[in-house]
Amino acid sequence: MVMIALCSSLIGAVMGTRLRVQVLFPAATLGCGMIAAVAVLKGSTVSSAIVASVVCVISLQIGYLGGLLTRFYMAASRVASDRSLHSTTVRS
Repeated sequence: MVMIALCSSLIGAVMGTRLRVQVLFPAATLGCGMIAAVAVLKGSTVSSAIVASVVCVISLQIGYLGGLLTRFYMAASRVASDRSLHSTTVRS
């Protein structure tokens, strides 16, 4: 479960810095499908597969939020640095 949560959150963080929110539904569907396939191959119980899918989806969304906040703060720091450059001009 921990490995699923870590991988999902990292994938979500990358998607949050690069892509729009519409990518979350296909990513969550793909993740749940992969978890279901692995659960069938391993012979796991249905309840453990459901819990793993929920962990995957929630971690994906939390990672996306972290990536989105990272993108926001990076853009805000660029705007702040641009403003400081323009304010130092000398008029004659």
